[in-house]
Amino acid sequence: MARILVTGGSGKLGRAVLRDLVTHGYDVLNLDQHTLPEPICPSLRVDLANFGEVAAAILGGVDERGGPFDAVVHLAAIPAPGLETDIATFQNNMLAAFHVVQAARRAGIRRIVTASSETVLGLPFDIDPPYAPVDEEYDTRPESVYSLGKHLEEELARKVAERTREL
Repeated sequence: MARILVTGGSGKLGRAVLRDLVTHGYDVLNLDQHTLPEPICPSLRVDLANFGEVAAAILGGVDERGGPFDAVVHLAAIPAPGLETDIATFQNNMLAAFHVVQAARRAGIRRIVTASSETVLGLPFDIDPPYAPVDEEYDTRPESVYSLGKHLEEELARKVAERTREL
Protein backbone atom coordinates (compact mmCIF):
# COMPACT_ATOMS: atom_id res chain seq x y z
CA MET A 1 0.00 0.00 0.00
CA ALA A 2 1.40 3.39 -0.98
CA ARG A 3 1.98 5.89 1.81
CA ILE A 4 1.04 9.45 0.95
CA LEU A 5 1.66 12.57 2.98
CA VAL A 6 -0.80 15.42 2.40
CA THR A 7 -0.30 18.97 3.62
CA GLY A 8 -3.34 21.12 4.23
CA GLY A 9 -5.75 18.23 4.45
CA SER A 10 -7.93 20.14 6.88
CA GLY A 11 -8.99 22.62 4.20
CA LYS A 12 -11.91 22.27 1.80
CA LEU A 13 -9.86 20.80 -1.07
CA GLY A 14 -7.65 18.91 1.35
CA ARG A 15 -10.52 17.02 2.96
CA ALA A 16 -11.79 15.94 -0.47
CA VAL A 17 -8.30 14.72 -1.43
CA LEU A 18 -7.87 12.86 1.86
CA ARG A 19 -11.24 11.14 1.46
CA ASP A 20 -10.42 10.11 -2.11
CA LEU A 21 -6.98 8.75 -1.22
CA VAL A 22 -8.28 6.79 1.78
CA THR A 23 -11.22 5.46 -0.27
CA HIS A 24 -8.76 4.18 -2.87
CA GLY A 25 -6.74 2.30 -0.25
CA TYR A 26 -3.79 4.62 0.35
CA ASP A 27 -2.18 4.98 3.76
CA VAL A 28 -2.37 8.74 4.35
CA LEU A 29 -0.94 11.17 6.90
CA ASN A 30 -2.22 14.74 7.00
CA LEU A 31 0.12 17.59 8.02
CA ASP A 32 -1.66 20.78 8.97
CA GLN A 33 -1.81 23.49 11.60
CA HIS A 34 -5.52 22.84 12.00
CA THR A 35 -7.19 19.66 13.15
CA LEU A 36 -9.46 17.73 10.83
CA PRO A 37 -13.12 18.36 11.62
CA GLU A 38 -13.73 14.65 10.98
CA PRO A 39 -11.36 11.69 11.47
CA ILE A 40 -10.54 10.89 7.83
CA CYS A 41 -6.96 9.79 8.52
CA PRO A 42 -4.20 10.35 11.07
CA SER A 43 -3.05 13.97 11.33
CA LEU A 44 -0.02 15.70 12.69
CA ARG A 45 0.13 19.38 13.63
CA VAL A 46 3.10 20.86 11.80
CA ASP A 47 4.18 24.44 11.18
CA LEU A 48 5.17 24.32 7.49
CA ALA A 49 7.10 27.58 7.96
CA ASN A 50 9.51 25.60 10.16
CA PHE A 51 11.80 23.47 7.98
CA GLY A 52 12.86 21.32 10.93
CA GLU A 53 9.27 20.29 11.65
CA VAL A 54 8.57 19.63 7.97
CA ALA A 55 11.75 17.61 7.48
CA ALA A 56 11.12 15.58 10.65
CA ALA A 57 7.59 14.73 9.50
CA ILE A 58 8.60 13.85 5.93
CA LEU A 59 11.91 12.14 6.63
CA GLY A 60 10.96 10.15 9.68
CA GLY A 61 7.45 10.98 10.62
CA VAL A 62 6.47 10.94 14.24
CA ASP A 63 5.88 7.85 16.33
CA GLU A 64 3.68 5.27 14.62
CA ARG A 65 2.62 7.78 11.94
CA GLY A 66 6.09 7.81 10.43
CA GLY A 67 7.51 7.61 6.95
CA PRO A 68 8.81 6.65 4.57
CA PHE A 69 6.34 8.14 2.12
CA ASP A 70 5.89 7.30 -1.55
CA ALA A 71 4.39 10.67 -2.50
CA VAL A 72 3.57 14.11 -1.17
CA VAL A 73 0.49 16.17 -2.04
CA HIS A 74 1.08 19.80 -1.03
CA LEU A 75 -2.18 21.71 -0.61
CA ALA A 76 -1.47 23.81 2.49
CA ALA A 77 -1.67 27.55 1.93
CA ILE A 78 -3.49 30.70 2.79
CA PRO A 79 -6.10 29.86 0.15
CA ALA A 80 -6.99 33.21 -1.39
CA PRO A 81 -5.97 36.85 -1.59
CA GLY A 82 -7.30 39.22 1.04
CA LEU A 83 -7.45 36.77 3.94
CA GLU A 84 -4.15 37.94 5.43
CA THR A 85 -1.77 40.76 4.57
CA ASP A 86 0.09 40.39 1.29
CA ILE A 87 3.35 39.86 3.16
CA ALA A 88 1.88 37.15 5.39
CA THR A 89 0.30 35.37 2.41
CA PHE A 90 3.47 35.44 0.32
CA GLN A 91 5.75 34.45 3.18
CA ASN A 92 3.51 31.62 4.39
CA ASN A 93 2.74 30.12 1.00
CA MET A 94 6.21 30.36 -0.52
CA LEU A 95 8.06 29.19 2.57
CA ALA A 96 5.69 26.25 3.06
CA ALA A 97 6.02 25.21 -0.59
CA PHE A 98 9.80 25.40 -0.48
CA HIS A 99 10.06 23.49 2.79
CA VAL A 100 7.74 20.70 1.62
CA VAL A 101 9.45 20.31 -1.77
CA GLN A 102 12.94 20.52 -0.27
CA ALA A 103 12.23 18.00 2.49
CA ALA A 104 10.52 15.63 0.05
CA ARG A 105 13.47 15.88 -2.34
CA ARG A 106 15.93 15.19 0.48
CA ALA A 107 13.84 12.17 1.50
CA GLY A 108 14.10 10.84 -2.05
CA ILE A 109 10.41 11.27 -2.77
CA ARG A 110 10.05 11.72 -6.52
CA ARG A 111 6.25 12.10 -6.65
CA ILE A 112 5.18 15.55 -5.47
CA VAL A 113 1.86 17.13 -6.34
CA THR A 114 1.28 20.83 -5.68
CA ALA A 115 -1.87 22.89 -6.08
CA SER A 116 -1.88 26.10 -8.05
CA SER A 117 -4.68 28.55 -8.79
CA GLU A 118 -6.58 29.93 -11.76
CA THR A 119 -5.60 33.37 -10.48
CA VAL A 120 -2.14 32.74 -11.96
CA LEU A 121 -3.76 33.34 -15.37
CA GLY A 122 -5.13 36.69 -14.27
CA LEU A 123 -8.59 35.47 -13.40
CA PRO A 124 -11.05 36.99 -12.76
CA PHE A 125 -9.54 39.04 -15.61
CA ASP A 126 -9.60 42.55 -14.20
CA ILE A 127 -7.60 43.28 -17.35
CA ASP A 128 -8.83 41.65 -20.56
CA PRO A 129 -6.61 38.74 -21.69
CA PRO A 130 -4.76 39.16 -24.98
CA TYR A 131 -6.77 36.27 -26.42
CA ALA A 132 -9.44 33.77 -25.46
CA PRO A 133 -9.88 30.98 -24.85
CA VAL A 134 -6.61 30.69 -22.98
CA ASP A 135 -4.42 27.66 -23.76
CA GLU A 136 -1.15 26.09 -22.67
CA GLU A 137 0.83 28.83 -24.45
CA TYR A 138 -0.92 31.58 -22.49
CA ASP A 139 1.58 33.37 -20.26
CA THR A 140 0.86 33.83 -16.58
CA ARG A 141 -0.55 37.18 -15.47
CA PRO A 142 -0.65 37.21 -11.68
CA GLU A 143 -2.58 40.27 -10.53
CA SER A 144 -2.29 39.80 -6.76
CA VAL A 145 0.46 38.85 -4.35
CA TYR A 146 -1.40 35.59 -3.77
CA SER A 147 -1.36 34.72 -7.48
CA LEU A 148 2.27 35.84 -7.79
CA GLY A 149 3.14 33.37 -5.03
CA LYS A 150 1.23 30.59 -6.79
CA HIS A 151 3.10 31.37 -10.02
CA LEU A 152 6.41 31.18 -8.17
CA GLU A 153 5.36 27.89 -6.52
CA GLU A 154 4.74 26.49 -10.03
CA GLU A 155 8.22 27.60 -11.07
CA LEU A 156 9.74 26.09 -7.93
CA ALA A 157 8.08 22.75 -8.66
CA ARG A 158 9.08 22.91 -12.33
CA LYS A 159 12.74 23.61 -11.55
CA VAL A 160 12.97 20.96 -8.85
CA ALA A 161 11.41 18.43 -11.23
CA GLU A 162 13.91 19.36 -13.97
CA ARG A 163 16.81 19.05 -11.55
CA THR A 164 15.54 15.72 -10.21
CA ARG A 165 15.32 14.30 -13.76
CA GLU A 166 18.94 15.30 -14.34
CA LEU A 167 20.19 13.38 -11.31
